Amino acid sequence: MKKLFTLVILFLIVACTEDTSVNSQSEATQESVMGWRSAGFTPVISSQRGGGLQKVTHSGNWLVLMDAWTSPIEGKPGTSTYSPRLFISKIGSGIWDTLEPPTKAYVKTLYADSLGIYVGTYNSEVIEYNPEKKEWTNLNVKSSKDSLWYHIYGIHRFGGKLIVSMAGYDEILGYHAKVFLQNNSGWQELQIPRVRKDIYNESLTDPLYFVDAIELGKNLYVCTIDGVWKLDGNTLSWTELPKFPKMRWNSDNYDVYAVQDLIVYKDNLIAVDGTNSRIYQWDGANNWLALDSMILPTVVYATGDTSYNIYRSSLYRIKDVVTDGKHLFISGDNPCPKVYMGDYGEPYGNILKGWRKIKLGWCKEGEGCVSTNATYSLDIIGDTIYAAAWEGLFKMPLSDLDTAIAGESDFSGFGYWEQ
Repeated sequence: MKKLFTLVILFLIVACTEDTSVNSQSEATQESVMGWRSAGFTPVISSQRGGGLQKVTHSGNWLVLMDAWTSPIEGKPGTSTYSPRLFISKIGSGIWDTLEPPTKAYVKTLYADSLGIYVGTYNSEVIEYNPEKKEWTNLNVKSSKDSLWYHIYGIHRFGGKLIVSMAGYDEILGYHAKVFLQNNSGWQELQIPRVRKDIYNESLTDPLYFVDAIELGKNLYVCTIDGVWKLDGNTLSWTELPKFPKMRWNSDNYDVYAVQDLIVYKDNLIAVDGTNSRIYQWDGANNWLALDSMILPTVVYATGDTSYNIYRSSLYRIKDVVTDGKHLFISGDNPCPKVYMGDYGEPYGNILKGWRKIKLGWCKEGEGCVSTNATYSLDIIGDTIYAAAWEGLFKMPLSDLDTAIAGESDFSGFGYWEQ
């Protein structure tokens, strides 16, 4: 009987410690740790196929990751295409499972909100995943009568319904795109305008497609290859918002401004100008206000050109912007994410413009940083911010923020731009 009891205890110990996850690590950390720490996932990275993280998002109590895995293209030796892998974990469990959509097409887009997890493919499919039931459902967005090929570029929610943007290319038709809004009977195709795509020729356009969107009031604002467009919730008509401010001496009316990301911060629309790596706040009327620079006095050269010296305190090639309602956070081509100090107040003073690195735990003196590549994606869940870097997933309690940015400079870089 004693031997049987011992065997039972050993079985329980093994069962409770066996790691059944994919690329997982325990989330357990010491209470004394401050700032950034591992969130329990380190991707397997291949020098030939990639594999670093490029997105983190969540739905309810589920955390979802997408990596940057690539696969060889059949019949084309030496070439490859993105074929991201998906991973999911119940928050706090420390166990990660691989998500495998029921399709032969590669994943193109990942979107999650409080109502579900959605995957868009390179072959016109939008598939919903229920993490509680572990079930996939194809939402059949594209009509079976449509023989054209599309990538799913954007999935979002508008007025409680899903809205999907898809686009493709045909040698005869050229670029083509469609936007569908979910309704009671299935999907309603929306009329879409054409968006300028060429910096030199205003007549060269493509049909509108969006890579991201945000709902504000009764309208949906979308990121396009040239500026921010608004979809009216009542009329379902499109309006182009004014262009971002010109940033170069040779800027003209033909310049295009690819929009990287959109978010609502303190009831204001925030946009990331992906062309110039700038962050703007929409004033609701006719102006985009820069949130990432301090412009010094004008210098006039003998040629008559007017030049500005600009302190760039945000990041180059900004990848993502998120908010907890009080702060604005960005990630990009810098190992450290940053937080906006625009109206932060005490104990750091009333700094009108400026960003600070969230460096504590991320970088250590003499040891380097836990991430040496770009930080591609951020997400905030409750009182914790998550960061998906190439090397792994990291997290930090927002209660550590003051300590994590203390002593950091508001303006750490200096750049020259001409206007």
